[in-house]
Amino acid sequence: MNKARQGRPRWRRTGGLAAIGLMALAVGLVAGLRPGASTPGAQAATGCRIYVASGDNVTNGDAMNDNANRYPEKLLADRIKAPGWCLYNQGKNGQTSSSYISGGGLSSAYNMRPDFLTLQLAEQNATIVKLITGCFDKVKDHDFAGASACGSQILGNSSLWTDLRNNYTTILSYTRIMASQRPALVIAVPNYPNPYPQSLDVVDEIALLCVPLIDTAPTCTVRWAQLPPALLVLDQVFQKMNTTLKESLAPFQAGPNGSRWVYADVYPKFKGHCMTMKVTIKTTVTHPPPVGVHQHDSPEVNFGCSPTWFVEGNDGTAIPNYLDPPIAGVLTNKSQTTKGMGVYPNDKGHKCIADVIWEADTIEPGTTPLKWKLGYGEASNTNVCQ
Repeated sequence: MNKARQGRPRWRRTGGLAAIGLMALAVGLVAGLRPGASTPGAQAATGCRIYVASGDNVTNGDAMNDNANRYPEKLLADRIKAPGWCLYNQGKNGQTSSSYISGGGLSSAYNMRPDFLTLQLAEQNATIVKLITGCFDKVKDHDFAGASACGSQILGNSSLWTDLRNNYTTILSYTRIMASQRPALVIAVPNYPNPYPQSLDVVDEIALLCVPLIDTAPTCTVRWAQLPPALLVLDQVFQKMNTTLKESLAPFQAGPNGSRWVYADVYPKFKGHCMTMKVTIKTTVTHPPPVGVHQHDSPEVNFGCSPTWFVEGNDGTAIPNYLDPPIAGVLTNKSQTTKGMGVYPNDKGHKCIADVIWEADTIEPGTTPLKWKLGYGEASNTNVCQ
């Protein structure tokens, strides 16, 4: 994981975060904003409306080269359109829903006295982060059974999902306090896109990859037939994570002021724009005389998406030992290259996230778009991310 970028504004932590209990933290937060206190939020709020973006690697623009292309910055530049607003992007690589509470993120957001707050804090939670480390590496190395097991372990970890729900409930409870003090405050919870291809979208590519290998086509096909089930499990984990966020938010949307909490459903917009996964396999098979040596290579086959909305990562080059044995002869050389796999959105992906947030409704369909809640009267647009 990359370390969080340097040079971000750092805001004073309130003493209440020493205790994680709801009442103790509330007392600490409110005390931090007592009349006459000198706080960064109070100072910043005198000049502009405040947008605070709290989050993990996605909010922080992990793997991107230009901070201006992150979705909070895109929201400000393309949708909110400063002047009149100030953005504080508090995304940090590796930040979890728990560390946001205990490490000062929640305190900082509170002290900033925002008029608009986005919260994206789930993907780095243990063990969800395995999706972008351990499970990801297994897919890149063509260990699809291992990727299925990795995803199933995450999916079946009930305490993980309970902890995530409890953390979001705690965080959102303080947004309710913030909302009582800031009558115009709007809170948005974006969910997460699945970077992996959909299981049904890779079936045809298996034959394109394996058949040209001739002597090792059967063993290749057996291994790659395990990819669609693995992708199905990994997709279920992303859906479980997003459902947990949605269900955590629902109680706060009840009541007369519930429209101020908005769920931004990013997930469906990224289908068809997943990571790339360009695979080439090369083999050399030595046959008994008079046949001799045969070189059988596959073409480059993309199991992923084009165009992609994810930053491309490093190549995978694990030796494809699963190709043994060939139909005849001895497999003397084998290699593979898997190019382009990456899990964090690129500039186009971040633009989509920004657009989804801007147009997002609350959970109930037909309700007021977020942009109207912020005072922007432009017509609703459901055709974003095309």
